[in-house]
Amino acid sequence: GGRWAEMAPVQVYEWSDLANVVDSFEDEASKPLSPLEKMYFNGSMLEKYEPCVDALQKLLDAEGEDEEAWNAFEVHFDKFMDFSWCSNWDGKRYDIVLYGVSGYTGYLTIEYLKRVALKRNPESFTFALAGRTVSKVEEMRDREFAGTEWEDTAILQASYDDVVSVIDLAKSAHVIINVAGPYSLAQGEVLIDACAHVGTHYCDVSGELPWSLRTLELHEHARQGGSLISPSSAVAGAVADVLVYLCAKKAREDYGEELRRAIGYGLGGGASAGASGGTLASRGAMSSAADEVRKKMADPFTLGGFIPEMDRNGIKEVLIEPGTGRCTMKIRKEETDAVLSKIGKCPYTGHWRAPNMYSYFNTRIVRRSNAMFANLEDRPYGRNFNYQEFALLPPEAGEAIEAAKSGGAKGGGGGGGGGGKGYRG
Repeated sequence: GGRWAEMAPVQVYEWSDLANVVDSFEDEASKPLSPLEKMYFNGSMLEKYEPCVDALQKLLDAEGEDEEAWNAFEVHFDKFMDFSWCSNWDGKRYDIVLYGVSGYTGYLTIEYLKRVALKRNPESFTFALAGRTVSKVEEMRDREFAGTEWEDTAILQASYDDVVSVIDLAKSAHVIINVAGPYSLAQGEVLIDACAHVGTHYCDVSGELPWSLRTLELHEHARQGGSLISPSSAVAGAVADVLVYLCAKKAREDYGEELRRAIGYGLGGGASAGASGGTLASRGAMSSAADEVRKKMADPFTLGGFIPEMDRNGIKEVLIEPGTGRCTMKIRKEETDAVLSKIGKCPYTGHWRAPNMYSYFNTRIVRRSNAMFANLEDRPYGRNFNYQEFALLPPEAGEAIEAAKSGGAKGGGGGGGGGGKGYRG
């Protein structure tokens, strides 16, 4: 391994000196420490590794002149840098580890495993369950897999405030699926960071913009580590984006055209439909976010994705803020959230539509993907592309709205008793 910069001799050993030794291995350009690095690579953590501390003390006592002391310190410091001195990892690596499965989303994930993936997947795969509290995960496993060949599925323990357990969790998987929300209220970046360190792929089911913004900060780290990090890989984010991608692909292959617009409609629910506890907690977390975060959430292009139109002189259209002269990219009316918040009839299809709970999130994800395809492959969904998303109202609701607007509503309040179904404007 080479020699580090020679350290000045000291008479009294201070833990701050030890921290400086660790910090000296930070990139020489003084890049900010990542979440995992902040928790692990510090003097406080190294202090717990007594053999390394003793070896460093001997090296300091010898003023860096003892070859044997250098060798001993290098051996222990290498173990510190690769986490092996404190790891409880048994060396087994599962294809998939599901983290946070003791809640409702975890229950749905296990149900999918049991009913679909484990029965129909053309290739067999190994998996383990994981969570902060082993007893809760064990209860879920025993209830769902009792009497099946998976009743003894391995359970791993990891908690965000125990960085070593998170590192071990990342080492134990080829892919981690994190369903432990609300993501905005947890230190989930530590798990993503650990995955980036050891080359494990990661996905979650978040629909929270503050969390998406936090994960973007780890993009370069994940790229260097060879990890694929894919937050929002479910109903929020992924479904709309994949469908738009397929529509754009079809339009390009069959007609040689880009998309000008795409509109997504969600249909489902009913009188008994509602949000899960986790979804409600996520909404609460976003509602109570700091003003700076809320301002970013209100920006339709907070995740990027702007492909600006040009005026006749080839200049990007901008808005100029009075008094400051600050310029921002001009946002078309069709891009604004206000369009998504209204009940109305689609001018292109004639369908009646209403606000969709995921539209404000999904539109931002699709815009980002559009710009990424433009920047990385020069194949955006469309250079003038716009995506909107709504809840599709059933025909009888549209008819009731039309009747009310024309003054012909009959049947006395509540839409004439639609067989137990209710529609609210």
